[in-house]
This record gives sequence, structure tokens and C-alpha cells, in this order.
Amino acid sequence: MVSGRLSNWLKVFKRQSTIRDRDNQGDESKALEHAHQEWLAANRLFDYATEPELVDYAIYSVQAAEKQFVYLWKRARDRMAPRP
Repeated sequence: MVSGRLSNWLKVFKRQSTIRDRDNQGDESKALEHAHQEWLAANRLFDYATEPELVDYAIYSVQAAEKQFVYLWKRARDRMAPRP
């Protein structure tokens, strides 16, 4: 599951998004939070899946949600990185 460090990073990102480019970063923050919630929901689905077809679907959902979250997280991290 998602670690506490990741949750802390999300809080920091939200705080910093208010400092930088409020409109664009705010949208990214919302998208990242939404992707995080989808990932958690997919993990819960997997935890409770009992039928083979549902397990396959749950695995696919977890993988897709994780890839979306990681993509958005990397994009946000790159934008937050200090520029020389």
C-alpha cells in the first residue's frame, strides 16, 4: 500500500502548489490527489476480490491506477524541482 512518506509528500506538494502558479499547479494537485484516491480504491478492490475474473480485473485496475499516479507524481516532482 501507499506509505506514510508518500502521503507527507502529497501534503508538501499541495502546500507548495499554492506558492507557485496557483491555477496550473492547483489542477495538477487535484489530478494527483484524484489519482492517489483511485489507486487506494483499486487496492481495496483487490483486497476484497474473491472470484477469479474479479481478481484479474482488480490486478489490472491496481496496475493502471499506479501507473497513472506515478506518471502524475513524476510530472509534479519535475515541475517542483529547483531550476538552475
